[in-house]
Amino acid sequence: MELNPRQLEAFRHVMVTGSMTVAAEHLKVSQPAVSRLVKDLEKTLGIRLFRREGNRLIPGAEAQRLFREVDRFYLGMEQVERVAQDLKSVRTGTLRVASMHTLGLSVLSEGVRRFSLARPGVDISLDVRPSLGILELTAAHQIDVGFVQMLGTEYPGVSVFPLPSVAAICVLPRGHHLVRRKIVRVTDLQGESLISLSRNSPMRMRIEAALETAGVSCKRSVDSTLAHVACSLVAGGLGVTIVDPFTANNLRDPKIVCRPFTPTIPFEFSMVLPAHQPRSKVLDDFIQVMKRLFDGEFSAK
Repeated sequence: MELNPRQLEAFRHVMVTGSMTVAAEHLKVSQPAVSRLVKDLEKTLGIRLFRREGNRLIPGAEAQRLFREVDRFYLGMEQVERVAQDLKSVRTGTLRVASMHTLGLSVLSEGVRRFSLARPGVDISLDVRPSLGILELTAAHQIDVGFVQMLGTEYPGVSVFPLPSVAAICVLPRGHHLVRRKIVRVTDLQGESLISLSRNSPMRMRIEAALETAGVSCKRSVDSTLAHVACSLVAGGLGVTIVDPFTANNLRDPKIVCRPFTPTIPFEFSMVLPAHQPRSKVLDDFIQVMKRLFDGEFSAK
């Protein structure tokens, strides 16, 4: 027995509306066409589905049983259509993001916030960890997109997309004499207490090279693996620091003041994706959100 979907659709509308005429209006066909579809279905099944009592159409027990199954099928199809539409409009899905601390505690959090507010049906996770750990997760296809600090290196199983670098800035305690400068020069740091990042930080290496080239000697107070901590120490009056603008702009601490720094110390970072894996529309739209953030308010001009 092969059932005709059009006959089942007509039968369902008749059951829902209780009328051949109203069912015909919903299906945008004539009433005789609906009547013929139902009669053909009865012929295929070999059972009578309806009887008439005056102007009323009365479904039998067989029709009630058949309707429960047909209705369950059509409700399932409608749900599939809704899910497909949601996926098309990026209202549902999953997104797994990983970021190094510098971006994860600042611009990535803002990007996730904006994306989540626009698409509340998308399940999002943000994992903040060191760059090497992110590369491992990316190669294992355990995340959809990552943001890392890299210096032109490659990693097996990972596609790397360098993002525009930004210029590091000098963070000073409010009231420090260098606050009066519009731009802090490397020579201005002579004799200052400098709060440095960890020794394996690419930015620290560049800062140390700039200090050495200029013949500048600083007092060393505290080292920190996190730029957020370095800025907090500046707010506490322990010295000055040079960090990426994402961190300093995100803190908005009234106890600190930020100034451009010269020579330019670039902060370089990249977006990484699992190699040879197609992107979902959810991922593509999230990447666009992040690009707008990087190219707009957070990008160094």
